Amino acid sequence: MKPIDLTQVATYPIAERPNLVHLDDMIAPDDDAPPFTSADFDALIERFVTARRADRPVIWMMGAHVIKSGLSRLVIDLLQRGIITHVAGNGAVSIHDFELALIGETSEHVPTALEDGSFGMAHETGALMHQAIREGARDGLGYGAAIGRFIAENPELFPHRDASVLYHAYKLGVPATIHVTLGADIIHQHPAADFTALGAASGLDFRIFTATVAELEGGVYLNFGSAVTGAEVFLKALTIVRNLGHPTPHITTANFDLIELGDYRSDVSQENPAYFYRPRKNVVNRPTSLGGRGYHITGDHRVTIPNIHHRLVAALGSCAGAAVSVEPESLPTGVAKVLENLARLRPELANAIPGLTHAYRELVRVYTAGGTLFLCGNGGSMADALHISGELLKSYAHPRALPERLRAALAAQPDGTVLTRNLEPGLRAVVLGANPALASAVENDMADRDTRYAQELLAMARPGDALLGLSTSGNSRSVAYAAQTARALGLATISLTGQDGGRLADLADVAVRAPAGRTDRAQEYHLYLYHALCEMLELTFFEETQ
Repeated sequence: MKPIDLTQVATYPIAERPNLVHLDDMIAPDDDAPPFTSADFDALIERFVTARRADRPVIWMMGAHVIKSGLSRLVIDLLQRGIITHVAGNGAVSIHDFELALIGETSEHVPTALEDGSFGMAHETGALMHQAIREGARDGLGYGAAIGRFIAENPELFPHRDASVLYHAYKLGVPATIHVTLGADIIHQHPAADFTALGAASGLDFRIFTATVAELEGGVYLNFGSAVTGAEVFLKALTIVRNLGHPTPHITTANFDLIELGDYRSDVSQENPAYFYRPRKNVVNRPTSLGGRGYHITGDHRVTIPNIHHRLVAALGSCAGAAVSVEPESLPTGVAKVLENLARLRPELANAIPGLTHAYRELVRVYTAGGTLFLCGNGGSMADALHISGELLKSYAHPRALPERLRAALAAQPDGTVLTRNLEPGLRAVVLGANPALASAVENDMADRDTRYAQELLAMARPGDALLGLSTSGNSRSVAYAAQTARALGLATISLTGQDGGRLADLADVAVRAPAGRTDRAQEYHLYLYHALCEMLELTFFEETQ
């Protein structure tokens, strides 16, 4: 059977669509909360306050109904106060959040939509969201951060972005993860749908979410109306972190929904109808079976969430260590110091530092996503590429401790003492052209021998990786072909050149130019630049060993 061609699907302008939710419907942080009482609710708030006073994480998972109920501003306020430390949602959350920022309204199903095939076919929503997700996946961003960044970088398109949870999370530097089910969201039926990018971006978000769950000991997980995604993603992430040996026995969980479960804690037999309610098993009961406490709170979100907000703000105000706005220029202290030292030592490199900073940010995204840095150059630049890989693959300026689980696995080997005494973690770096069998085969078999780097990159690279091309002139054909191949594959592309930049700088997403025209002088400056870059990355990914 031939798959359906989505590029033939008809869309229509978003202005022609009726919308049921408007900015005017949103509840403000200072609005009064409706009356709500519950012994479980009181106990949950007490545990929540205790967790945040101890600086333990709080994950806020939600379904789209929270956004469509006009509760975004309350979530945003809790993010800004540092009370929520991770926000997560299903794919529908991102769509309604995006549309609120775009047009100040968002849609819901209307009776005729399925009859005429128009449901979800608004052109701008799908086209812009897929653009944001593709660009984010290319740069190694998760789905939530990709949408937040796109809104932040295109203010003219998003006059109502102040109502967007994902925008504020991105600006605050708070993890915001979106967990999609392919085929379940209206943008998946759009002609611009790129399922490779969707999978890469949401897959990274699951890994980021799991990293937060790994630190959840003493913390809180809240699930608002996400009966499938919120329950399943959390349980799977918790299983992974416990499998990896992260201690998480004492956690607090809560599921908020309209469904009344009765005695949802003690009777876990299949005779109890509540047994088959997924969030009861995967949020309330199973995760807390080793300790901690799970709760099920029944009530309309427009009642429970305002009460949560008011109770927490009254008790906590703004938490110590609350998130603050992170401007694009801000850097971790150690990383900023490396750049300050470079500028003091070599003031003539001042104009290269912005590009170097941009390259650092791109590589942080790549390595956070589990990606690989590919490098290539010719002659002295090949030597520099090998030098860079050597600095990344083992410790450079600071010691790097093995993760305890890996150390234990190595220690169990026959020569475990030797392995644990010597081995160090590294950052994946592959130098193209270092395989002479492949290089000679390309030179012998292909019409243009300068495609040797491009061929190797095409075979090995994956979305989310990066290419660093070195050329003092910027006009190396083999490096330029590799850069074009990287662009076609969706890789972040970085160039390190002399002052002119040449063709390579024009092909790169990030161009770092050394202030010299002569090859030898440019290479001398390259040494300072890439040593700084390697130390910045080392401080970022192995800071705990400093």
